[in-house]
Amino acid sequence: MKKRFTPVAFLWVVILLSGCGPGKYKEKGFTTPPAIPQTPCVAYDFKIDSLPYDSIPNTGYSLKSAEDTSFPRDSEGVAMFSLDDKLYYHPVVICNKVFAFLDVYHRSGDRRWLDLARRNADRLIKESMIFDDAVFYPYRFDYKVNQRDEGLLKAPWFSGMAQGEALGVLTRLFLATGDSRYLEYARKTFKSLTRPAGQSEPWVTFIDSRGCFWIEEYPVWPPSMTLNGFIYGLYGVYDYYELTKDPAAEKMLKDSFSTIKNYIPTFRRPGHASFYGLRFGHYSFQYHPEHIRQLQMLGRMTGDRFFFDWADSLRKDLP
Repeated sequence: MKKRFTPVAFLWVVILLSGCGPGKYKEKGFTTPPAIPQTPCVAYDFKIDSLPYDSIPNTGYSLKSAEDTSFPRDSEGVAMFSLDDKLYYHPVVICNKVFAFLDVYHRSGDRRWLDLARRNADRLIKESMIFDDAVFYPYRFDYKVNQRDEGLLKAPWFSGMAQGEALGVLTRLFLATGDSRYLEYARKTFKSLTRPAGQSEPWVTFIDSRGCFWIEEYPVWPPSMTLNGFIYGLYGVYDYYELTKDPAAEKMLKDSFSTIKNYIPTFRRPGHASFYGLRFGHYSFQYHPEHIRQLQMLGRMTGDRFFFDWADSLRKDLP
């Protein structure tokens, strides 16, 4: 699903939409899904590095991005999402605005950005749904994953990417405000990631046939195994772990890093755009540079050269 774009990613979108540049820059579509390896998932005991603020995910926003008012908003200034002439609260859209507001507040100390962050996050909380003391953030519109009928998600549905991003937002709001309500909701949001498919409904995580743990952006069955949404969701677990040092969050991070280390060769298509997800065989050069940046971030989080080396391998596939 769409994510906020860095300046580099924005350049990619311009290239893709304008039709300029080499044809491979526009490469996207579907092909035969890759074969899923059947060997057991290898678990790695990663170390988790505490990164300085400017090196963690979801920072580095410009003042201009925080000031942007071109998007739909409600009367409280909360970001909304337009679809088929209707407006919805979109969990990831809201989270991305909160990250921007908090980042600019962190660097400027201007409380108007903190106030905007709280207003948006408070709406996220108001829209949430609770299942067995776990908090979920709903999408209230139907959605077809990769435009496939077999990927239909009926409202309300939930996303592991949104759950992870909300976890990061709530963690950072607690750090910025000291308001224990945000920490309480962060804990309940983390709980939503500990209810894998087959054990609880709704679900946004699963353990595959190899024993690998996934955060699933689109909880269809069989799962979509979407890479970028998995990693964006994982960033929130990192934020939460850095605050709480919760052993369950540490295990989830290590399990997730292990899954990605086991699977990243399967996502690669040498000389071509990497797979967006594994189930539907969708590939796109729009997301290929994002995969590179995400692997570099995982390398910084873990200190493991594997992620940097595979980021370099994906970079070689760029035209």
